[in-house]
Amino acid sequence: MATSKDRTPSFVATIRLKTNLKEEKQLLVLSDCARQLYNACLGESLKRLKKVQGTDLYKETIQLSKVTEADVEKRRANFKYLNDLFGFTDASIQSFGIKTKNDSQFIAEHLGTHVCQKISTRAFKATQKYAFKCAKKVRFKRKGEFVSIEGKNNKTFLMYSNGYVFVGKNLTLKCLIDPKDQWMQYALKQKIKYCRMIKKEVKGKKRFYVQLILEGNPYQKYELGKENIGLDIGPSTIAIVGESQSKLKEFCEEVVLIDKEKRRINRKMDRQRRVNNPGNYYANGTVKKGSKKWVHSNRYLHTRSKHRELERKIKEVRKQLHGRDTNQILQLASSIKTEKLSYKAFQKMFGKSVGRKAPSMFLNMLKRKVKARGGSFREFPTSSTKLSQTCHCGMIKKKQLKERWHKCECGLVAQRDLYSAYLARYVTNSNHVDIKKAKMDWIQFSNVLDECVSKLESMKAERKFISTFGI
Repeated sequence: MATSKDRTPSFVATIRLKTNLKEEKQLLVLSDCARQLYNACLGESLKRLKKVQGTDLYKETIQLSKVTEADVEKRRANFKYLNDLFGFTDASIQSFGIKTKNDSQFIAEHLGTHVCQKISTRAFKATQKYAFKCAKKVRFKRKGEFVSIEGKNNKTFLMYSNGYVFVGKNLTLKCLIDPKDQWMQYALKQKIKYCRMIKKEVKGKKRFYVQLILEGNPYQKYELGKENIGLDIGPSTIAIVGESQSKLKEFCEEVVLIDKEKRRINRKMDRQRRVNNPGNYYANGTVKKGSKKWVHSNRYLHTRSKHRELERKIKEVRKQLHGRDTNQILQLASSIKTEKLSYKAFQKMFGKSVGRKAPSMFLNMLKRKVKARGGSFREFPTSSTKLSQTCHCGMIKKKQLKERWHKCECGLVAQRDLYSAYLARYVTNSNHVDIKKAKMDWIQFSNVLDECVSKLESMKAERKFISTFGI
């Protein structure tokens, strides 16, 4: 049952910590204790899950219908009975985690009770995800892998107060806070729910951060717009159509430039692996099957460190670009409509592009921000709307993916993505396009769309556009 604390809105403030070698070593010891406890709880959760799945009652229950009300109730009751019987519950795994902590003097000396409970819950949820077939397998943490630690409140073991983080009884760390950062100064005035300790590798060096999970909404630098807009998001482009302006832009353009450098380093790493391990490859260049011993030279490790740094950079730049683009949209609109796309299908067709630009992550960020400010965000199915095939004259005609312009027999010519975003504004609650209203407003909006295309054409001499623009 959710508590009132769980239902309150939250946001996260991440603050870098000032650490020396001794303090870093202490934090790594804490992480290793957390790793051992996590692996123990994960192993125990899997054992209990196998016991549940080995019973005849379980095998009978999974055959029951998920639609019929009586069968749904029976499934729920049976699963609850089996989970309670074999201890496959969050509370039972927490109890196991506390017992494991108490049995190990080393872990008991370094980790608090609340931290152990949170680690146990994390292990249980990972196993539960596997049980629900939302994950193919669970992964144990390898030695040396950093495991974040977090508490349940700001009163015991892991605490923040007045610019310092207190870990246990013996470790106090100073936070590096910019006094001119308005966002952070606002965040520090909010109530702290609990703290989390994480580690990042920046330019080959370890850096430690505290994440404060705060109650409320983050600092707002601008007011929410008043327009209703339609969005059309592809693997590489984003089209925005509002009442006053429209935009067509390449999605996360800056990430592509960094990714080119990453591909070059990938090729270099492959060459170094082949030189250091010629016995692991067949004559045709493919990797041999079975277990192999890999030798890594110092130069390879240096190249791998560069690769990791670029991965981190891509992640940070992408997050910044998503934040910038969502903020620009919210300054324009209070109501947003877009198609509900299958990003798993996108990954199969445009894997590299989706991996670089993360359109699903962008939409989730936009949805979260607009709803936190009291705006509306609506996704509708593509099967009933068919925006890329529909014209406001009422005609529906399929197009090939390479066709980047909407050309209809009624004489209408418009850029395909912009026109789909325009039609998205007129999708009704019944998930159909209001053709009559779209036709009525087209004269006004055609000027807005034409202006956007004209700007892009004028920029064509200065820069190169991707082919999906159709410019």
